[in-house]
Amino acid sequence: MATLQGLDRGLRALDLISLTADGLTVADLARQLEIDRAVAYRIVQTLEEHMLVARQGKRVRLGAGAAMLAGRFQHQLVLVAQPVLQELADATGASAFLTLAHGARECVPVAGAQPTVQHGPVQVGYRIGVRHPLERGANGVAILASQPSLPDEPEDIVRARELGYSVTSGQLQQGATGIAAGFAVPGAAGASVGVVAMHEFDVESVAGEVKAAAARLSSLGMA
Repeated sequence: MATLQGLDRGLRALDLISLTADGLTVADLARQLEIDRAVAYRIVQTLEEHMLVARQGKRVRLGAGAAMLAGRFQHQLVLVAQPVLQELADATGASAFLTLAHGARECVPVAGAQPTVQHGPVQVGYRIGVRHPLERGANGVAILASQPSLPDEPEDIVRARELGYSVTSGQLQQGATGIAAGFAVPGAAGASVGVVAMHEFDVESVAGEVKAAAARLSSLGMA
């Protein structure tokens, strides 16, 4: 099936601009797209009219329109994630949650679900919308583990990357154990899905359910 060349080039340009924190010049863009500079200029001008990019001096960066689209996508992700979270909560008997990275140092749970049938005498009510450092809690560690490795990373991040999921106990709430797996979300610095409970559970079995939920949410996000 044939693609629209102009639209294809515009989307590729937007992707290239998004990958560079300092932005790109029109000349850089033309070279990477292997097109004439005049064509690259028209692409930038079109994207600029839709607020998807903005020019600061000679460099082109993402514009406010890109942030607006990302925010709308994240809202849609929360809606489509709810059935997945409910199934995860019911399968594990633990509170399930979806977390998004907030900048480079924090994360925030944006949606949650409780199991239909309670397991154990105490149920953890996860605090939606409350930010905490990425380095603390299974959800934040899972997000960091899904990103490229860095020198001198904490051992729990290294191990989570090896396993494909993170496990922490008592870091955000005394006596609570969390298991989470990270996945990529367009327009966000990272995301994770996981469960938290006060009662004991089979870590490997629950981790399998969590990883399956992360795979489902990733496919929903890329669809």
